[in-house]
Amino acid sequence: MDETTVRKQYRWNMLAEYAQSMSETAHLPALCQSDYEKGLLEWRVSTEAATSFLGRLPQDDWLEVSYSTFVADPFGTNERLTGFLHLTPEQTVRDFIQHNVRRCSESRDGAEVTQLERLIGGPLLEQSVKPLQSGLTTLGDRQSVRRRQLEVAY
Repeated sequence: MDETTVRKQYRWNMLAEYAQSMSETAHLPALCQSDYEKGLLEWRVSTEAATSFLGRLPQDDWLEVSYSTFVADPFGTNERLTGFLHLTPEQTVRDFIQHNVRRCSESRDGAEVTQLERLIGGPLLEQSVKPLQSGLTTLGDRQSVRRRQLEVAY
């Protein structure tokens, strides 16, 4: 095995061990076959850990910003962030936003998320996709899931 493969396997082993240490995610590593599914599990446990930590802090001590809100309203999001941090908005930041902030991939809605993805992604995935506009894609019908090929560091 080359060094990159060894690192990816080590990283996955650590993530799987962490997920298996919690009752609600213990069964999920065995379901993750692709890099995408492994990345989705990493997203879940990372997001749940951050949410749990932040939930113990006073709400005035942190600010949640979603990707979808940021790309939909980058200038408004920047104003919220600078206000929260008590910073003066900078024209260079606004210029950067104007020229660089945009969605680079198709927006996914809940109709494109498979049952397996919902299981691995958990409740926070449900909150992060738009409400279902049509039926779920079945596990056997994975070709109908529109998804950009992700390069996941696994």
